[in-house]
Amino acid sequence: MTPPPPFPAPRLNRLTERQTARIRLYCVPPSGTGSEFFLPWVAAFSELFDLAAVDLPGRGTRAVEPSITDVGWAATGIAEAIATDLSHRPPADGFYAVFGHSFGALLAYEATHRLRAVAHTEPDLLALSAVPPPSRDGLDDHIARNLGSGIAAITEVMGWEQPTTDDALTRTVYTPFLADAVALLQHTRQPRPPLRARLSVFGGLDDPMVGPGTLHEWSTHTTADTRVHHFPGGHHYVRSQAPEVADRLTDDLLSAYRSPAGH
Repeated sequence: MTPPPPFPAPRLNRLTERQTARIRLYCVPPSGTGSEFFLPWVAAFSELFDLAAVDLPGRGTRAVEPSITDVGWAATGIAEAIATDLSHRPPADGFYAVFGHSFGALLAYEATHRLRAVAHTEPDLLALSAVPPPSRDGLDDHIARNLGSGIAAITEVMGWEQPTTDDALTRTVYTPFLADAVALLQHTRQPRPPLRARLSVFGGLDDPMVGPGTLHEWSTHTTADTRVHHFPGGHHYVRSQAPEVADRLTDDLLSAYRSPAGH
């Protein structure tokens, strides 16, 4: 008898149904959130873009499901969901990109390597926000250093204020955050060969976890071009600047679309 999988699988939620879109953008949300995190992005992208976002179990519309506590499992599931979507609904001209923020950026990076290894495809552009380059201390190091601060350390990484004293609300809010913290603390970074995908790297100028001066180091993890963008704010700058981030990402996507890198 085949044993059941340890966790429910990640799924994709189509945020748009733009049949004439030329660019497919897959979005991976930060810790504790589902695809709803990217709903403000729908209006920020023109009809040229078709958006799909990852829904992980344990959050959003899947809050009743057990959360994934393994980065590798989550990344593999995301890669499989993207590969299946590309096969069943290939984007126009075959052009697609992946974006992730914070914990979601780590998952996007790991999923991209799995796409290359298993599905033999890479996105034309990988956009990473608020995540340290692999050569630097990661989000896991920040959590480990600050575990003595208790839930405050978790909320700083995850970007949530402490909820009310309502037990049910506290459980709903913090369970996926704590699951992601466990996943981060158990995650082992492996040396990776450079990607062929273009990189767009985003970060907040006042991010205490990701030094803005280190973001350029991502350029060593691809054989293609890397663009680095800084925004005012801390680790979760994107929450208040979604239109501005979408505008900058649009420019990078269109540039990559017009001049595709050799794959």
